[in-house]
Amino acid sequence: MPRCLLPLITASAVIAGLSAASAAAVTSADFSGKKICWDNGSTSSYGAGGKYSNNMTGDGTWSVAGSALHVHTDKYDYVAAIQKAPDGTFHADIAGPSGHVKASGKYCQ
Repeated sequence: MPRCLLPLITASAVIAGLSAASAAAVTSADFSGKKICWDNGSTSSYGAGGKYSNNMTGDGTWSVAGSALHVHTDKYDYVAAIQKAPDGTFHADIAGPSGHVKASGKYCQ
């Protein structure tokens, strides 16, 4: 390996580690009774007791296990790996019927 690449690879690994360390796993408390506005134009409401509503995917249920959010509606059933950044932004990697979709969102104002 060329010597000039080693510092670049090391710096990339450190930055990746810092990014992962600054994000936190989500809990049910992050969602219960909250509404999140996503960067794709969708708005998700996470009701207490697991009721879910979204302007694009419809009504259904939600639950959190580990750092994964599971959403089930009449239209879709998907799991999203979600982390919460220090600034309150949620970053989701959604595994659904159309493959992986990445989205970011914050609590709606």
